[in-house]
Amino acid sequence: MNCIQRICCALAALGATAARAAEHAAPGGGEQIPPTDYGLQIWTLVAFVVLLALLVKFAFKPIAVALDRRGQAIKASLDEAEKQRAEAKKLMEDYQQQVAQARAEAGKIIEEARLLSEKVRKELVDKANAESGALVQRAQEEIVRQKEKGIQELKDTVANLSVQIASRVIEREVNEASHRQIMDKLIADLGNVRKA
Repeated sequence: MNCIQRICCALAALGATAARAAEHAAPGGGEQIPPTDYGLQIWTLVAFVVLLALLVKFAFKPIAVALDRRGQAIKASLDEAEKQRAEAKKLMEDYQQQVAQARAEAGKIIEEARLLSEKVRKELVDKANAESGALVQRAQEEIVRQKEKGIQELKDTVANLSVQIASRVIEREVNEASHRQIMDKLIADLGNVRKA
């Protein structure tokens, strides 16, 4: 039963109820509507029926069609909203899955970076240790060379001084005073060599 038929039934029932109420009014029990001109009532009823028929033909039908269209539009909107809600739910699940994957990848990248930095740090420490060991070795070798060079120079100097002393001793007559003087000079010369 569509909307127009329901409205017509309701109006007919209302008219019939009003007519029955007027006919069955209790005599002497309250106010009674005095009978009036029945012709006017008939013409009013005819006008009402004609007006009702015109409304049914020209107004109720377009209103009912508009209400049906509106109901269909609302149903379509609800269906579309449900569809969009389902799509939004699916998109949200996809987004959450992507976020979880991104977090897992970020954790993996951070772990790889940590391992790489640890490896680079270890390599740098090993390289620095190797370089410092080589530097210490070279320094020790240089110290040994310089020490041997110094000893050799000292030997050469002592030999030269000994030759000089021997030549001076030969030139002079050795006595205790001159011997003491030569020794003091030799010690002074050795002191000068060491300072140089």
